Amino acid sequence: MGTTSPPEPLRIVAEIMARHGARCTAEEFHAAVNVTFHDFESEVYDRGHADMWDSLPREFSLLADDCLPSDPAPSGGLRVLDIGAGTGLASACILKTSLGSRVNSIGLLDTSPAMLRQAAKKAQNWGIPFEIHHGLISDLPAGRTYDLIVTCSVLHHVPDLADFLAQVRVHQAPRGVFIHLQDPNGDYLKDPDLQRRMAEISRSAIPESLQRFKPKRIIGRLYREITGKQCTDPISKTNQALLKSGIVATPLTVTEIYDITDIHVEDGLGISIQRMKAWMPDYDCISQRSYAFFGKLASTLPSDARAVEEKMTLERALNGLHIGAAWRLRG
Repeated sequence: MGTTSPPEPLRIVAEIMARHGARCTAEEFHAAVNVTFHDFESEVYDRGHADMWDSLPREFSLLADDCLPSDPAPSGGLRVLDIGAGTGLASACILKTSLGSRVNSIGLLDTSPAMLRQAAKKAQNWGIPFEIHHGLISDLPAGRTYDLIVTCSVLHHVPDLADFLAQVRVHQAPRGVFIHLQDPNGDYLKDPDLQRRMAEISRSAIPESLQRFKPKRIIGRLYREITGKQCTDPISKTNQALLKSGIVATPLTVTEIYDITDIHVEDGLGISIQRMKAWMPDYDCISQRSYAFFGKLASTLPSDARAVEEKMTLERALNGLHIGAAWRLRG
């Protein structure tokens, strides 16, 4: 690592590296853990994030409708780039919105080959041309531009957001639109009303002492006792792969893996729209929305809380746990 201190927010990554004998740079370590974890997570991602598949189409539709008055579609239709495509959630959602009929091609970009394989399976049923791009946005062909760039549940994984957003600008077509959502709301994470609502819904949840009796935990316990083996969940598989490759000398804890991958989540201050405005001087923020006003997605809420969620959504309240926004490139 040399004597140069890693930039924020990679400092916590460097601290974890020191505890586990990692010898590469903080940037290399962060990338290796991210790709390894998401490769294994791809096997269970859709099941583990069913709430996103249930709740986020509505959020995408709202942002898409907000874009229509400024008409982001050129005469030839929309060329779409899905950054951090994962298993294809954002693209699938966009195709269901008011912009969907205007889409004539989609580029799926991700650093995880396993995630891209899952997305490609879904894309075969979309009825439009698609391309697979493995790597970072900086790896895209020079001069390749897109009318609509989308990203979902990605910004909190990116260490250098200013550089990432500059790369988005490079690949944005004139008057193009950038839509992102499912980001921790950095401008309102400490909002007292949000904290109160989150505490309220938490009190009505299953007590932590009873969660040990969930069927999944019982099955896992029985499996270990019968076979003498550990369950091969994404965290375990990630540690096995990192140890085998020599990236770490000792296993990472669950908390450490999420501190590395979800680098801007709550304790990392979240994603601030106000800060993004400074990093995106060539864009206008044409829509900003918030959701998860109780700290959970709408599809998981009890009916009374869901009614409040809907009311606050219609009022365009901004103090939910998550944010989404649409930006138009000027000129």
